[in-house]
Amino acid sequence: MDEAKADEYAAQRRLDEAHGLRDDSLMHLSSADGGGHAESADHDGQNVEDMEEFDEMEFVELNRKIAKHTKGGEKMGKVMKPLRPSKCPLTSEMKTTRAASRVIERLGIERVQEIQTEYAALKSKFGEHEYEKANTMIRNLMAMGLSQIEIRGILGVGGYRLQRLYSAQLTKPHEGHYISDATIHVPVISTIPNLCDIVLKKMSSFPQLLERITFTPINPSEIDPQDTMLMKLLEDSQVLLGDPKACLKVLPVARNLKWMQSTFAGVDALLHQEKRNFALTRAGGIMGVHMAQYVLGWIIAKERHFMHAVQFQAKREFRPLEMRYRHFKEVTVGILGFGDIGMAIGKLVFNAGFRVVGLKRDIAHHAGIDCGIDVSENLEYVLSRADYVINVLPSTQATRHCLSGDVLRVCAKKKACFINVGRGDVIDEASLVNAFKRKWLSSAVLDVFAVEPLPIDSVLWTHPLVTITPHVAALSMAEDVADVFLKNLWLYLSNSTLSYLVEWERGY
Repeated sequence: MDEAKADEYAAQRRLDEAHGLRDDSLMHLSSADGGGHAESADHDGQNVEDMEEFDEMEFVELNRKIAKHTKGGEKMGKVMKPLRPSKCPLTSEMKTTRAASRVIERLGIERVQEIQTEYAALKSKFGEHEYEKANTMIRNLMAMGLSQIEIRGILGVGGYRLQRLYSAQLTKPHEGHYISDATIHVPVISTIPNLCDIVLKKMSSFPQLLERITFTPINPSEIDPQDTMLMKLLEDSQVLLGDPKACLKVLPVARNLKWMQSTFAGVDALLHQEKRNFALTRAGGIMGVHMAQYVLGWIIAKERHFMHAVQFQAKREFRPLEMRYRHFKEVTVGILGFGDIGMAIGKLVFNAGFRVVGLKRDIAHHAGIDCGIDVSENLEYVLSRADYVINVLPSTQATRHCLSGDVLRVCAKKKACFINVGRGDVIDEASLVNAFKRKWLSSAVLDVFAVEPLPIDSVLWTHPLVTITPHVAALSMAEDVADVFLKNLWLYLSNSTLSYLVEWERGY
């Protein structure tokens, strides 16, 4: 290095020390070229092929303005070229932070938080079963295309454990539902707008999987048995995503079907067909909030007499006394069916200040305890305490007409309001009308019916105590259905137990 270069390097070194930069953290200039400068780099302009390799370096802009005094006393800025390379190594913490940010960008903060919560719950139990489930969860993330450092970034998993699982994933692949490298064709048979497009958009974050899976949108009204290409596609498909009624007519053709993801929470339409040699999953975990908003909305509308307000306004009457309401602590909401939807309704109503009591078939390990909700296995116990009876029960042999006859007589003391968002066959029409006549019920809000659409000659249309909505308490949204499907897709590909798996005999 010549004398001029040495002086310039010494000046730059003093400047670095003044800014707190340690010389031993930098890569020294190569002596082979006499101390040639490395080019400044901006990572946004780099074509980075391997993101894990990208994590090994940070790009820093080191151009600085050096103050120089002139004869007039003014300071002039002079841009100096960087005398050290613009790459310096990241710490392990910085690498994992960058990787975690990348995962959040791909999956969204809500999905990452779900993964972290689920993993933390498994980790806290310290059992062998939970440990293996946690390992399965890590394998699923690997199957989604996440690198080891990305998984470490969001879960804090140890490097040795990750390396062991990653090696096992490469050398001993699971013999699951899907063991071939052939492309998986997934017909999407649904009337939900843009469902296929949204699934593809979410899948685009995982290009490796997208190379192995194709999605074909099919309009249910355009399914033609004479269309040989369509029939061939359905016959070869292992996976099916669709509306239950729409898929009912194609199931006999789908001879190689291994798993169907329903777009609806209810799968009644599929329970009576003969083909059952495939896994059926419902759209669970996404309807609860919609149902809860519907139920709470009607409870508040009833308690605050909103319908009366409309009538008073039409008559131009200012009647505050008729608009008086009960204290919310005096109101008890009984929920029949305390699964994921019932719990979502219970939590929202409970947080709004109302008392909640739930009916559940098995309360050995119910989640209501955690939020102070009373849960019972006794139907009469729940009905007798409820000011509002909310039905969320599915249609099964055990639940059909379980409220028919004189079962609702125990509601006479409180004259409950009946809100049905479950299934219409929980009570027959004659029994419901009789409950009004006997004053066991004060009113009803009905969103579901034994026969849909509700026949035009039904007495419910004109009954003064009945409000009818056309099965809209909870609609299947493309964004939600796509999330459920993709979560199950990872499980399917890794041979893990699918979520919201339907038991054919139980009907849900």
